[in-house]
Amino acid sequence: MTRLHELNFFIKLGIAFAIMLAAWFAPGWRFGLPLALACLILLWAIRVPGLRGYLKGATLLTGMVMLSWMINLWLQGLSTPEALSVAAAMAARLVTTTAAFYFVMETSTPGSILAAASAARLPPIATLVLSLTFGVIPMLRDDFERIADAQRSRGMEIDNVNLPTKLRFALARGIPLLVQAIRMAHAISFSLTLYGYDLKHKRTTWRHVGLMVEPRLSMKDKTDDL
Repeated sequence: MTRLHELNFFIKLGIAFAIMLAAWFAPGWRFGLPLALACLILLWAIRVPGLRGYLKGATLLTGMVMLSWMINLWLQGLSTPEALSVAAAMAARLVTTTAAFYFVMETSTPGSILAAASAARLPPIATLVLSLTFGVIPMLRDDFERIADAQRSRGMEIDNVNLPTKLRFALARGIPLLVQAIRMAHAISFSLTLYGYDLKHKRTTWRHVGLMVEPRLSMKDKTDDL
């Protein structure tokens, strides 16, 4: 983990939005593709956890996007080179966008999001939505991987197969993932009720939140408080 992981959640979110805008305003694949590669290299350089799984998902996303766009553009009468350039630009934009927000999700714990939101004096409902959104997505991804492991344990070969088969098996995980998401939503709702969550109740934070989000208080701070 690097110090970049401890950046304030809203600073990381702002950087991700800036990168997304740069990707979508890029004039074509000649600018979009280098930006996407730069984002992937940056994720590797700062050692974002779970990068191998993200790269697998990004590869599937790229294949699906390029295939669907090329078929659509062929039907509209575009030539193969024109369709390929448009599809490559769209795939590069999506990879850049997902890479930027993947960094935000993987390096922001629910606690750091709550601390940053509390320090920014956000309304309680906004704080709840942000923490749930960026906290649940990594958990759903882990569930997705566990479903894949269950498929492997039952003899379903999902690794050394061609791309269409991988896509079909990936889509087959959608139903159990949806069931797990519903169960998780129910568990979160029950927990909020159990702990007496109230939007009118003011929350506090024990973290120092500024440019960086400190993971813990130092002994000096505790001594000063005493």
